[in-house]
Amino acid sequence: MAVPPSVVSAERLSADERRTALLDVARALVAGGGPEAVTVGVVADRAKVTRALVYKHFDNKDDLLAALYRREAGRLDRHIRARVEAAPDGFEPKLRAFIGATLDAVEEHAPFFTPLRAAGADGASRQDQRRRDRQTVGWFAERAAQDFGIDLRTARTVMAVLFTGIRSLLSQMQSRPGPAQREFLLDTYVAMTTGALSRLGDRQASQPM
Repeated sequence: MAVPPSVVSAERLSADERRTALLDVARALVAGGGPEAVTVGVVADRAKVTRALVYKHFDNKDDLLAALYRREAGRLDRHIRARVEAAPDGFEPKLRAFIGATLDAVEEHAPFFTPLRAAGADGASRQDQRRRDRQTVGWFAERAAQDFGIDLRTARTVMAVLFTGIRSLLSQMQSRPGPAQREFLLDTYVAMTTGALSRLGDRQASQPM
């Protein structure tokens, strides 16, 4: 397995660069052989550093895998957010970009992320994910309230409920990957979500003040 360029001459790197380089090695190992391919000794050998240097940055293999998972999950989250930000204004285009990017991420990264999540998702990473999920719900709730005339509290509740269905959506994508399935799932989810919000907006508009 080739050593990532970033780990060459790792002994001369700064502390932050060393940590990044070690994580890069661990990532290559996970991609090639799963989390079980990662040990402190193998990472040290691949990075051409001592085990003591690896232990300077990570307590053990579990700590290394947890740090790798947090880094990769953060990167993926930023990628999805960038796709959403680049989409046209409006709830539906933004939702379509979000779901599309999420489906694409599953198809592209699931072989790497699924085993890494099982091995590296610790309490801190789960807390980070819950925080990101709350931010996503709040962000879309604000736009749903604007576009469909729903009060913000109701919009937050509805989006929280609707977003719980994304896991099922991703499972469907994993069980039958491909562009046709992606478009079907994307169109179905967006139609169901906008339809539900539209009906709620109509209901609230018809209620007496």
